Amino acid sequence: MPETIVSIVRTPRQPGRREIAAAVRRAVELAGGLPPAVRTGATILLKPNLVAVPRSRESGAVTHPEICRAVAELVRGKGAVPVIADSAGVGADTEAVIEFMGYGALRRDGYAIVDLKKEKTIRVKNPGAAVLPYLNVFEPALRADAVINLPVLKTHDQTEVTLGLKNLKGLLADDSKKAAHRRGLFRSVIETAAFFKPCFTILDGVYAQEGVGPVFGDPVEMDLILAGADMVALDTVAGLIIGYRPEEVPITVLAAKAGLGTADPGQILIAGEPWESVQRPFRRCSEAEIAPETLPCRLYLGGGTCSGCRNTVISVLVELKERDLLPLLKQKTIVTGRPPREKLPGELLLVGACAGAWRRKGVYIEGCPPENSWIIKEIERRDS
Repeated sequence: MPETIVSIVRTPRQPGRREIAAAVRRAVELAGGLPPAVRTGATILLKPNLVAVPRSRESGAVTHPEICRAVAELVRGKGAVPVIADSAGVGADTEAVIEFMGYGALRRDGYAIVDLKKEKTIRVKNPGAAVLPYLNVFEPALRADAVINLPVLKTHDQTEVTLGLKNLKGLLADDSKKAAHRRGLFRSVIETAAFFKPCFTILDGVYAQEGVGPVFGDPVEMDLILAGADMVALDTVAGLIIGYRPEEVPITVLAAKAGLGTADPGQILIAGEPWESVQRPFRRCSEAEIAPETLPCRLYLGGGTCSGCRNTVISVLVELKERDLLPLLKQKTIVTGRPPREKLPGELLLVGACAGAWRRKGVYIEGCPPENSWIIKEIERRDS
């Protein structure tokens, strides 16, 4: 018999504050209600996804502020103290995201909105972790009595999707985020999730994002709210809705193996809308429309190239195109995986750990996979 519940609730098209609040309340009720950790006097950190300033408020890149408002009200109703807090991605300005998305209005209404990049960090041991045995964690995340996870429904250029599990990376300082990419992103996501263990997850599927997420993808209005205490189960159901089998998402598989939850659809009870009735397969990052013949550079995806590095390169090309910087790649060859024995033309940009075998023959960008920004920074530096 199913042992865990994930709820799925529809909102009206282009929902406003009342409609979102009603959908969030219903989703939480169907999933069994907020857990006992949300109790009188407890401080509950609400963790949205504030990755970067998006193209628009409806881009599906950032958690809708009204989701946070609705959850904060539920937390207050239990006598607990909600604190909405996150840090943007490496190199991004959290305060700029807060203002662009309208979180400033929540501040003016008396809600605590915290830019974690302005907070003190504490180095802590991560028991049982192999990739990130020590973490630099923002102090408010350690002080909180519990974490409620508020991710967005979207694809990702390195991990296929970014849902509940990956959203917790925002509680780490930038140096730990960088270490995650250098040492192994997939496993570091699992180790971070195991450290924070959110008590509940509510997924914002009102405005979602497909293609080259988490920022440069295309918006999809799904009008959905998902909720549940088992973050792995919720990620599994969310993945099914957008066309991913659990085994196609490495971090979902690894999280289940680590005992963080279930990725077996047969062990998940769906409350509310059946997932099949709201399914809409998303275009994946690997399906982005980048025609090699339109590029000023050559791509060499060598043997052993994983989806992380392949999709990272696609995402970098999309971002460079958005910024009219593709000409910087002229007379260059981007290499991933195991390089060939024969000589490749032009200046080599060697992307990812596997390409490091040729590090003396070109410009090497380490990581497994590297951050997009590291590659772009190196391209711009070579042109200066």
